[in-house]
Amino acid sequence: MAYADYKFYREVYRGTLSEAEFVRLSERASDYIDSRTNYILKKAGVTDEMSERVKKACCALAETIRGNERGGVKSSEKVGNVSVSYAVSTQRTDAQKLDDTIQLYLADLVKAVGWI
Repeated sequence: MAYADYKFYREVYRGTLSEAEFVRLSERASDYIDSRTNYILKKAGVTDEMSERVKKACCALAETIRGNERGGVKSSEKVGNVSVSYAVSTQRTDAQKLDDTIQLYLADLVKAVGWI
């Protein structure tokens, strides 16, 4: 089960993925959070203090995974007549991008489990 739902993603995180994309990617993002934190959130539970940070990490990771799938990050978007452009970056690997993203929200947790 994903740490964040689509309602949180749209209303709090203010993301732009479609519901179908978010549902698919948030599951992967949650699995990534669990693997990088040695499943500590599953074992100990998410405290109220951490809940929003974990949800935001899930949302951010879902978007990072989507960017990785597309081969880059969105560099521009046009709504009328739909036009989307992606910038290709070879500076960071996909795994490094995911690690950078999770550290934005959960650095203290991943340090506690000895990941970084």
